[in-house]
Amino acid sequence: MPVTREQVLAMAALCRIDLVGDRLDRMTARLDAVVGHLDILRQVNTEGVEPLYAPLEHGAPPRKDVAEKHLTSDDILANAPKRQQNFFVVPPVI
Repeated sequence: MPVTREQVLAMAALCRIDLVGDRLDRMTARLDAVVGHLDILRQVNTEGVEPLYAPLEHGAPPRKDVAEKHLTSDDILANAPKRQQNFFVVPPVI
């Protein structure tokens, strides 16, 4: 189904875009090409194909949700240029 100038003008009005003259013709041609590609995809036989959430199988099992303590606040703040108690000191942002 080809895209018409009237459809493009209606979409442009909704988007508050002023399309006139050559810009309208170019946008109509581009959108018609996109819709043409979608028409090609509609012709593909997908009967019996299961929907996927990802193209690859995820073989890594999920890890157990166990809280572990790896770093102390002193370890984290060890390389901070400035610190005050257990906090980073940064320049004020206005």
